[in-house]
Amino acid sequence: MIPYKQGSMDLAKAIVSRISVVIFLLFMSCTDLDETIYSQLDNEKFLQTEEEILSALGAAYSGLRTFQKNDHLWTVYCTTDEVAIPGRTGGDWAGDGQDQQMTDHTWSTNNRFFRGSWEAFFAQINTCNRIIYQLEGLDKDRYAKYISEVKTIRALWYLWLIDMWGNVPIVDRFDVPEGYLPATSSRTEVYDFIEKEITENIANLSTEKSVTTYARVDQWTAKAILAKLYLNAEVYTGTAQWQKALDACNDIIGSGQFTFSTTYGENFSSENQNSTEAIFAITFDDIYTEWGWILPLVSLHYSSQQTFNLTNGPWNGLSVQTEFFYRYGDEDIRREHNFLWGPQFASTGEPLVDGGYEPELDPDGPEINFTPEFVSLYNTIRQSGVRIKKWEIEMGGNGFLNSDFFVFRYSDILLMKAEILWRMNPADTEALQLVNQIRERAGVEPWDTLSEQGLLDERGRELFMEGWRRSDMIRFDRYNDPTIFKPYESEAFRRLYPIPKDQLDANPNLEPNPGYY
Repeated sequence: MIPYKQGSMDLAKAIVSRISVVIFLLFMSCTDLDETIYSQLDNEKFLQTEEEILSALGAAYSGLRTFQKNDHLWTVYCTTDEVAIPGRTGGDWAGDGQDQQMTDHTWSTNNRFFRGSWEAFFAQINTCNRIIYQLEGLDKDRYAKYISEVKTIRALWYLWLIDMWGNVPIVDRFDVPEGYLPATSSRTEVYDFIEKEITENIANLSTEKSVTTYARVDQWTAKAILAKLYLNAEVYTGTAQWQKALDACNDIIGSGQFTFSTTYGENFSSENQNSTEAIFAITFDDIYTEWGWILPLVSLHYSSQQTFNLTNGPWNGLSVQTEFFYRYGDEDIRREHNFLWGPQFASTGEPLVDGGYEPELDPDGPEINFTPEFVSLYNTIRQSGVRIKKWEIEMGGNGFLNSDFFVFRYSDILLMKAEILWRMNPADTEALQLVNQIRERAGVEPWDTLSEQGLLDERGRELFMEGWRRSDMIRFDRYNDPTIFKPYESEAFRRLYPIPKDQLDANPNLEPNPGYY
């Protein structure tokens, strides 16, 4: 079954341990397409119950967790103005400079983060193809709604691929001939593929929102994928689709299935599965999802282990970029919720001290003080940088997040609608009302008018590290702008990531993205 978390999901959690066994039995012979795929299965007895079917889908859902793990923290977040991993004194994160090259936009085709993300994304697409192939082989009509679920998950992976790489192969079959090397498809062709996948499968998806359907792909997930696709259509294809984007947003808003949460923080608590804003969630559990969402460990200082009494030690890496931190006003409750800055203390109240303190570099002394400023991107002091606590870091925990990650959240849909209305008519009063609804909950003064920069900034403040900043900055033509860490305008071709060199070397049918020849 689809892995859920504790709390209201206890019943689902009880059968998580059976998932890997069922998936293994279902797919054990898929690497050799000459074998009899179903020789180990009795079609009259297998996949009869809802529980058995959902167990078979488990690999597609659990695979989504890779979006918040490993290399994707770099490819999704570190090329924006949100966060960076600076090199620090003592050699912390200094290495070969590839961490920092993501932020100052000097990466090459050999960058390991692009290679890791590319391979992981296509591995998940292959998993989806494998499940679709098996279910269609068993009984295409009987399992139609489940096949549509998996195709929608595959479309989500392609939404991320079209945004980051643009021109990628469309691989929608598992039963490919030996030696098959997929060819590059244009960004427009990938766009058309995603749209077709969603529109052809959405009717088969459920409209129900309940404990039993939580974290399952449904019609509202599909609508959100379409809304994002259409919102960025001008970037992806050269032709804007504002009305289509608006229609998709209105379908979600008008469904009555979601409401604007009373507080900002409830969307990011360790038990956030009951949030009224969750349109589609990737489930995490600090115990059951092994090496799951590691954000606190990547961000916190080594000594922060004493602040939260963590059983694992943090790694002193990911920090908030200076300008982004200062976009929040003093009265904005989202700043206090999202960030950890200033003097730091143990859970006992004692000031934390940096054991690697270097007097000649750090005028603040050995006591840890997270400052918004840095010495430089490639060499700064160990305690530089505001740290991240947007999702609840549980006291006495292991440092992995127990919160679920909302791929699509209702507040995002409201801000998307506001932007679309403003782009269609800058004088639209509803657009202003929607943005002020977000600002009111954050405890900041309402605006009298909307501007392009104001819309981008408000999306940044509300949706910090929710995975959309890169596409937002590109859509608003701000992605290549100078920053403190990048005091120059980077090349326009960097709006697309490079196809990894080892992929190009292995497959002559792939084409490099422009600028990376």
